[in-house]
Amino acid sequence: MDSHFLLMLYQKQAKIIYYYLLKNGCSHEDAEDIVQESYTRFISYSNGVASDKALGYIFTIAINEFKRTGKQKGKEQSISIDSQHFWNNFTNEADTEKLVLQREMKLDIQKTLNHLNDSHQQLLILKYELDLSYKEIGLLLGMKIETVRTYLFRARKAFQQTWRDLNE
Repeated sequence: MDSHFLLMLYQKQAKIIYYYLLKNGCSHEDAEDIVQESYTRFISYSNGVASDKALGYIFTIAINEFKRTGKQKGKEQSISIDSQHFWNNFTNEADTEKLVLQREMKLDIQKTLNHLNDSHQQLLILKYELDLSYKEIGLLLGMKIETVRTYLFRARKAFQQTWRDLNE
C-alpha cells in the first residue's frame, strides 16, 4: 500500500471518525485508541480492499471496535449531542429559560435517536451533527451518493415517526 495514500486517508478521515465516536458517547482516550486500531487493522489487511472502498472499510472497523469496546466495559451506549455541562449553561448571559428549553430539546432528540436503528443513527449524526455532505458520507460509508440520499430520507422519516410516537 502506498504510504502517501495512507497518510492522505489518515489526515482526511481520522478526525471525522474521532468526532463521530465522541458524539456516540465514546471517551476521548477510547476514541483515539479506536481510530489508531482501525488504521492499524486496515494496514494489516489492506491487500484485499480496493482503494475506493478504503474509507468505508476503516469506518466499519472503527464502529465495530467501538461496539466491542462498549460491550467489554459493560457500558450502555448513548449518543451525546452536547459536550457542555448543564451547569455551565447557566453562566452564560443568555436567558435561563431558553437554555433549559434547549437542554430539554437536546435530551428529547437524544432519546429519539436512541430508539432508531444503528444505521439511521449513523447517517443522521454524520449529516446533521458533523455537517458532512452526501459525497463525504458516501466516501466514508462506501456508498453511492444516491444511496446516501435515499437512506437519509428514510432515516429522517423514521426519526419523525419515532418523535411523534414518543411525544404524543
